[in-house]
Amino acid sequence: MTISLRKYEPNDLNKVRDFIIRTQSLLGHPNSWGIDRWEFVPFFQETRNGTLEQWQSRIGIWEDENGDIAAVACDDGDVYFLLDSLEPGEQLVQELFEYAEEKLLIFEPGQFCTRNALAITAGMKGIERIAESRGYTRGPGEDTIMSLTLDRDFQVFLPQGYVIKTGEEVDSRTKALGHIMAFDYASTSDADKTLLHYGNIAKAPDYRAGLELSVLNTAGEVVSFCSLWWDEANKVATLEPVGTHKAYRRKGLGKAVIYEGLNRLKTLGAVKVYVGSGQTFYRKIGFEPEVSMYRWIQSKR
Repeated sequence: MTISLRKYEPNDLNKVRDFIIRTQSLLGHPNSWGIDRWEFVPFFQETRNGTLEQWQSRIGIWEDENGDIAAVACDDGDVYFLLDSLEPGEQLVQELFEYAEEKLLIFEPGQFCTRNALAITAGMKGIERIAESRGYTRGPGEDTIMSLTLDRDFQVFLPQGYVIKTGEEVDSRTKALGHIMAFDYASTSDADKTLLHYGNIAKAPDYRAGLELSVLNTAGEVVSFCSLWWDEANKVATLEPVGTHKAYRRKGLGKAVIYEGLNRLKTLGAVKVYVGSGQTFYRKIGFEPEVSMYRWIQSKR
């Protein structure tokens, strides 16, 4: 069957989202992006930065003769291939590399290797072999996707004076301020843009106000928060974003708001939750590594 490349169009958003869900169904775990990142990047990150159209223009889609997606190439700093197989066909992979090298990987003037990297999921040996043949080397470190099985109840303990509220109970500006303080970028141009655009997240197809949770202090400020993106077909969800104001850390607030979210997921029938991080914090509250991605850097040949 012939597979061909075409340009991404904005109305492809849900088609790619469904492809990501199908990938989870076929593999039993994420392979690169989940629906959380696929929706959070355009509805918040690229909208806030004023670069949504540029980001969309860099996405490539490969489809078969029936119009079914076989692969997607996109970027978020680094470059990612969205694939529903750990061993895709060689011709398709070569085309993905050619596309990435033309449109997504960046060589700075005077430099002999790319500024950004290609993320390859551990275990994709065929892609690794092709990467090596094209002058890529695996860099240090890895990106980790961790998971937690929802096979127990999660006790939520909040210190006195704090409450948990859902997305519809907290206005967008207050949530935006919570994000700004958690990621420590107050008094920057990005902070101004976050205040303007944070509410746009609620327009994403899989946003659920009941799964966007905030911890408020007695002054009504968001001091810890998390959002969960629910994949009903696979009975799994992903945390994105998660944050706690640096002045309110080590009080158990992050654990409490996440555990509240996990209990809410259980009522929906969820069996597992993912987070795109390998931080010690997540390990301490029960998450374990499931998927690793390595950063491959291309050198000039």
